[in-house]
Amino acid sequence: MMVRVALRRMAFILSIVWAAAVPARAEWHEASSANFLVYADQGEKQVRAFTDMLERYRSAMRYVYKLPEEPTSPSNRLTVFVVRDANQVRKLMGDGSKYVLGFYQSRAGGSVAFIPRVDGTQQAGRVSDGELILLHEYAHHFMFSVFSGSPPLWFGEGFAEFYAASKFEKDGSVGLGLPAAHRGAELVYAKDVPLEMLLSTRKYRENASKQYDSFYGRSWLLFHYLTLSGKRSGQMGDYLARLGKGEGEEAAATGAFGDLAVLDKELEAYLLSRRMNYLNLNASKIASAAIAVRPLTAAEAAIMPVMMRSRRGVNEETAPAVLDDALKVAALYPDDPFVLTALAEAEYDAGHDDAAIAAAGKAIARNPQAVGAMIQKIYALFRKAQDDDALWPKVRAAISAANAAENDNPIPLAYFFRSYAAQGKKPPEMAVQGLQRALQLAPYDTGNRLTLAEYFVRTGQRQAAETTLAPLLNHPHDTQLADLARKMLDRDKAQAGPGTSDDSSS
Repeated sequence: MMVRVALRRMAFILSIVWAAAVPARAEWHEASSANFLVYADQGEKQVRAFTDMLERYRSAMRYVYKLPEEPTSPSNRLTVFVVRDANQVRKLMGDGSKYVLGFYQSRAGGSVAFIPRVDGTQQAGRVSDGELILLHEYAHHFMFSVFSGSPPLWFGEGFAEFYAASKFEKDGSVGLGLPAAHRGAELVYAKDVPLEMLLSTRKYRENASKQYDSFYGRSWLLFHYLTLSGKRSGQMGDYLARLGKGEGEEAAATGAFGDLAVLDKELEAYLLSRRMNYLNLNASKIASAAIAVRPLTAAEAAIMPVMMRSRRGVNEETAPAVLDDALKVAALYPDDPFVLTALAEAEYDAGHDDAAIAAAGKAIARNPQAVGAMIQKIYALFRKAQDDDALWPKVRAAISAANAAENDNPIPLAYFFRSYAAQGKKPPEMAVQGLQRALQLAPYDTGNRLTLAEYFVRTGQRQAAETTLAPLLNHPHDTQLADLARKMLDRDKAQAGPGTSDDSSS
């Protein structure tokens, strides 16, 4: 199927959040599906449609890459908060969020996204700006399921831009890889990124202009051209295979694409073409998902502002205010397990471990399946145990209880390993396997990835360390994290001694 390219002004910046309480409203709804948990300050119809869009998006990408359907642990679903407007998103985001429309944070057992209300006015099924950001970031999240190595920076961003440009039709079909109209002005007016720089993460990071440039737009253009133009069949696969065999980024690019000047001219012509292909997947290719929608109770709606600020993340300055709000709501609803779980998190964030354990215990007593409360109990006991060795058995008992309640929750699996490391004991093989399973369940969690890699470095398992750290080496948004991964590998090579080969990709 073909679509017309539209160039229009873009207002697209990757990041987002909020930090101020929102008055509780009866409008709040929860939508629960196999892979997403959505809390929306909107009506039932809108929240159901939005959750359905997310499930169809995930299903469409899995179909493209022929990935078998696998169940998602309830606590490992992506939680999306749909707030009233972009101003609330920016308040959650905090400093530096003047132009932010929505944002996403990934971590095992707690990935969250914040976007403004869906207004339902999209043309021909195209998504809103806030949804576009969420789809872009979820594509990064999804990419770990497809590529285990360290894809070049352009590829990671091109992948996310390609899939975020989507549309969702009423007949159940999904369009992926539409022309990225939101990048049109960037491609025409922003500072150009030469192709040889685009294809080298190292060169781009060393020479990138401080001015706004065309990196995202050019990454999308190259990815789209290699994927859908039909002009260079097989070259993308050849390129990825070369990278997988250890060729450097520049060598892999010239080996797979040939003369880059020729490719650059083709890209310019492609950008100006009147029509571009996109992937149109009819409804028969999209797996349906049951969605349960319910209005939040008065207690749940009242604690929602606290919950959002906690999930966004607090610091020493903001934690006390969040706790004050949590205590006020808990005074009104002292027996509600949802409220008590949020209170436990706020107490923990404020440094009150005993109070966090008490609140979590009350929540579990009222709901024995309150996994969120069990997790907060683990966190608080774990922190206390670092000053009191006698508490480690209680930590592991709490971990065991949470694991029994939800076997594939990555947090208890990871903390079982960490409990031995923090105690200064060698983790048993079962604990190592648990951490590996946690990373398999949430491959986007950098904390677990670094913890496992550090274990492999210390135990002399170099190849395992390299494989574990590979996805971080070209991290799309965190150069410091990429540098840390390289330093860990450098330390591993130094420990290995002379004769070690350097097989870095860039």
